[in-house]
Amino acid sequence: MPSIEAPGTYFHIRRLNPNRDLSAVADLVEDAFELKDDPEGAWILRQMRAFARRAQSFPDVFSPPGAPDGFVWEEDGKIVGNISVVKYSQADGRKVLIANVAVAQDYRRRGIASALTRHALRFIGQQPRSEVWLQVRSENQAAIHMYMHLGFQFIYALSQWRWSPMRLLPTAARTGFPKELRVGGRKTGDWNFQKRWLDLNYPAQTRWYQNTRLDWFSPWSFLTPSAWQSLPSLKHFALREGKQLHGVLTRQKTRLSSDQLWLALPPGPEEDMHADMLLNALLENEEPVRPLLLEYPRGRAQLGIQSAGFTLARNLDWMKLKKS
Repeated sequence: MPSIEAPGTYFHIRRLNPNRDLSAVADLVEDAFELKDDPEGAWILRQMRAFARRAQSFPDVFSPPGAPDGFVWEEDGKIVGNISVVKYSQADGRKVLIANVAVAQDYRRRGIASALTRHALRFIGQQPRSEVWLQVRSENQAAIHMYMHLGFQFIYALSQWRWSPMRLLPTAARTGFPKELRVGGRKTGDWNFQKRWLDLNYPAQTRWYQNTRLDWFSPWSFLTPSAWQSLPSLKHFALREGKQLHGVLTRQKTRLSSDQLWLALPPGPEEDMHADMLLNALLENEEPVRPLLLEYPRGRAQLGIQSAGFTLARNLDWMKLKKS
């Protein structure tokens, strides 16, 4: 089927109408990304559909507060393509995330995703000094090639790991870890190492998206009033051999579908075992009743994270639009 990149074909693209389109977009995104068995994706879809129900009571000329923005591709009255444009205001400037680039199965390989992305970039370009970012699944080489052709460059790759409390059989207590290694509470002096490893594993240039300030993990954050609300949601586990610190794991309770984990470890031959020990200690001592989500650099500590009972949800590439 011929490509539809020609400018004259953009009559299929229109601005998202959150009052009317969100239910159809949620169905499209669910199908395109196979989110039926994805807890985080399912939670986002529930929020989107709940917003759609509320938005239907608003007239088309007025959108509810917090309405999403973006564009859809429509043919014969049916939405078959979508792209979301999410704006973030940061102290260092405006950032824009391109997300939910989805095309219905029967309409793929026609250039719809490329046309929607080009259209969104022209729209974003009307707002100068905006950094444009996106996440794409690492195995989706066709999409990665398209984004590179449009001027995006690879920045960082991560793996998202998931642990679920829904288990048919109880997990047996783990044994066999070296006796000289112990997991306990974090000490004040651990912060310098923890911060260095966090900065390594969670690059500052992509941290804006996570809506978390890692400096609030500092043992001195109680001196910062803006951090007070977050402090009760944090708990730190430190792995040490005698006086030597090997790593720190932080559990952050959230209001989302999963609690977030932050793993501060240096790369090295013992990284798998250290990740396994920290995660296992958290599961044994905390006995979580909510799902847990861990993001970690792709390709690192995979065996250790899996040994602790976590499942790989997806691999993602962060990409950024190069400045012209």
